[in-house]
Amino acid sequence: MSTKKNKTFPIVITSIIIMIIIYLFATVEQPYITCSKTTTNDLDISVTEDINVTIDGNKISEIDLTKVIVLPSNYLEDDIHLNSIKFSLKKHYEYLNKDVINYSLKDDRVIVNVLVDDDETLVLNNIEFFENGDKLEMKINSNTRSSDVVTLSVGDKYTEGELITRMKNNGYVCK
Repeated sequence: MSTKKNKTFPIVITSIIIMIIIYLFATVEQPYITCSKTTTNDLDISVTEDINVTIDGNKISEIDLTKVIVLPSNYLEDDIHLNSIKFSLKKHYEYLNKDVINYSLKDDRVIVNVLVDDDETLVLNNIEFFENGDKLEMKINSNTRSSDVVTLSVGDKYTEGELITRMKNNGYVCK
């Protein structure tokens, strides 16, 4: 009878320890990195990118990008420029599932929110504006190998520090 009690106690203790370990792994917070970059060009057009990256086990597991393009008043006489920018952005993001992108127009801005979590790539810092005569034109660089842009993909291997360093080296401010 005493040998049965002796075997039960270690089994109970081992089970409790295993449950504690599983609980700790399940509740461990994943690193969440927030970076932002705002650029304003000669035409007084502002592009702000706010990016939130979740890292799970030294891999990017989710990217939440909000891109805001603000036009100065001289381009707001009608909605032609805002709608044109929205159309160009829709064309640029065609490679992504439509469910992960939201577009909205405000009085003086176009807002795009992209939330990816499934082996998708986002190109950051890739919009330029210029005037061609009296027309406003926008160039979107979608070349993922260009040195002028920052490319992040779900599944890329980064530690929290490596990602923050990379983003800071490309002009982003990270928290």
